[in-house]
Amino acid sequence: MLQDILKSATKDNHDELESLMFVNEIMNKTLTLEHYKTLLATNYIVHSAIEAKLHEALDNELKLELDINRRNKLAALEQDMLEVQLDKEELDALDFDFLDVKEYTNASALGAMYVLEGATLGGNVIQKKLRATPAFQNLNLNYYTVYGQHLMPSWLSFVEVLNSSVPETDFSVARDSAVKMFENIAEVAKTVKTVLA
Repeated sequence: MLQDILKSATKDNHDELESLMFVNEIMNKTLTLEHYKTLLATNYIVHSAIEAKLHEALDNELKLELDINRRNKLAALEQDMLEVQLDKEELDALDFDFLDVKEYTNASALGAMYVLEGATLGGNVIQKKLRATPAFQNLNLNYYTVYGQHLMPSWLSFVEVLNSSVPETDFSVARDSAVKMFENIAEVAKTVKTVLA
């Protein structure tokens, strides 16, 4: 299955990104508000640059199968940024030209979405840990709870589409796109850490 190929191909990238995105601090309940702002800023920059492009690149049948409008996460990130007074204009002014992919195909869009949808699935664990951390108990955590009770059905429907819609001849395209997505998020995270420091 393509899902297994992507998971295996991106394992090292996933581990690197977890380190950059303060997973140890989240799990140990030692995440600070400044760390959280870095997480929000990183996710905001990535989603603002590519979310709409990924969704628009899919053919109409896939958009329908994925209920694509319910997969928009940018508004949730913007709400969270407002809540912690993170300056959207400052982040919008940063230039990440490597995020500016001109065209996606179904396969490359689904490969990149595998990374973002997986992050949303992991967000459920993150929000539980954050709610158990005193500094975050009064925050809404919109991004980490964006699918609410539809989290597992959303993930399962995505994986079903991923595994059934990409022909084997395009597996390498999806794989390369997933790897590139991880690499791009890591680059954004490193830059944001220096900008917000």
